[in-house]
Amino acid sequence: MTHHPSRRAVVLTGAATAAAVVLPAPVARAADGPPAGLRPHASYWYPDSLPSGTPGPGITWRSLKDWRAEDDRDLAFNSASVPLAERFTPVPVNRTARSGQARIQALVSFEHTAGNPSQGAATADYYALTHWAYLDELVFWGGSAGEGLILAPNAPIVDAAHRNGVPVLGTVFLPPTAWGGELRWTRDLVRRDSLGRFPLAAKLVEVATAYGFDGWFVNAETDGGDAALGAEMLAFVRDLHQRGEAAGLRLTWYDAMAVDGSVGWQGALNGRNQDFFRSTDAMFVDFRWSPGTLAASGDLAGRLGRDRYELWAGVDVEAKGWNTSVDWDAIVPRDREHIVSYGLYRPEWTRNQLPAGRTPAQFHAADDRFWTGRSLDPAQPDTDGWRAPATVVADRSTVDRLPFATSFNTGHGLRWYDRGKVTSAAEWNHLGLQDRLPGRRWVVRTAGRRPAVALDFADAWRGGSSLL
Repeated sequence: MTHHPSRRAVVLTGAATAAAVVLPAPVARAADGPPAGLRPHASYWYPDSLPSGTPGPGITWRSLKDWRAEDDRDLAFNSASVPLAERFTPVPVNRTARSGQARIQALVSFEHTAGNPSQGAATADYYALTHWAYLDELVFWGGSAGEGLILAPNAPIVDAAHRNGVPVLGTVFLPPTAWGGELRWTRDLVRRDSLGRFPLAAKLVEVATAYGFDGWFVNAETDGGDAALGAEMLAFVRDLHQRGEAAGLRLTWYDAMAVDGSVGWQGALNGRNQDFFRSTDAMFVDFRWSPGTLAASGDLAGRLGRDRYELWAGVDVEAKGWNTSVDWDAIVPRDREHIVSYGLYRPEWTRNQLPAGRTPAQFHAADDRFWTGRSLDPAQPDTDGWRAPATVVADRSTVDRLPFATSFNTGHGLRWYDRGKVTSAAEWNHLGLQDRLPGRRWVVRTAGRRPAVALDFADAWRGGSSLL
């Protein structure tokens, strides 16, 4: 049989060739270490001016203003290769999951800003998200004053998400001054050129288009601005949205900077931030919300001619995961229509809360519990305090035709298998190689005792895992 290289292998081969002939990159400031070309990572930048001093180990300070696709020696490694798939919604598997109402967004930090490998890594310890069926949008969360403020998602994450019909957004994070934020970076971002245009709005669209992801999540939290800066930020956002919309991109705004240029987290859609909402596709409502502010926000969205489900109420699960106390009835009540959508902040808690030496099997057991609920069967949801996504929103799928095949490869493993045999004993992760997996984990219908069903990492046909 003739051997045909995988799509990812073709991408990597092309990347290696491109790296050999690429022109020198724009001037940047880097810490001592191996040449950047030997260890490609997801791209990150400051808008223009760089911090004073020297970057930490493994960090390269770059300016987005200087970025050009033709000079980006890591472009081939960071470009997604899977287009965004169309999804359909089957009949919900339980009585509480709904379609056409609330949606779910996730803000995930897969690594620190400068630490996201472009093409996987030699460890199985990774947040290998698989419950795409419940997500409407993934934000590749990051940005820090010491590394870079603008973070583009890496190709494996985008490919896995796209295979399951989920768009992925990069992050623009202007941090609070308490976290090292400087107002000059906000001014850099919204600075106009001599013709009155916003060059960095154009750059953000160019980056997303070149890399193949789906838009930007803009979070402006650096205080100290005035009404003039607020007006410029609003004009910048409008320009970014207009340019992005023409390119098929999304734009989500974080409830922080108000139209007067000050930073004041509203926990609501109101007169201080509604112009930003009207100028973008969606808004993440800060965690300070209450039942009253969410209800009023949904009503205001309707009066503005917008869908109330374009508001994401922030749910911070970074510290406590499924033990987080959430007033679910303020967002997704069960006795009436949902109020707004919600955004899960840092659901990678399911991995991070496990002790050192954690295994992929332990991670997936915890992740199944988070997304499906304590029963581990979305067809039989439990009623504990955690309102798991599978009990709120109808799952969606991209599997709409036959034949369909999967090896239940989750995109990481303790070794690599091919045709049931170990071909590499090294640990690995690369979500771009993840198969499409069952969305309803685990629905089991049997007249006898319910069998235990789980992903197994001790044996596999292809990849790193199988179904046990």
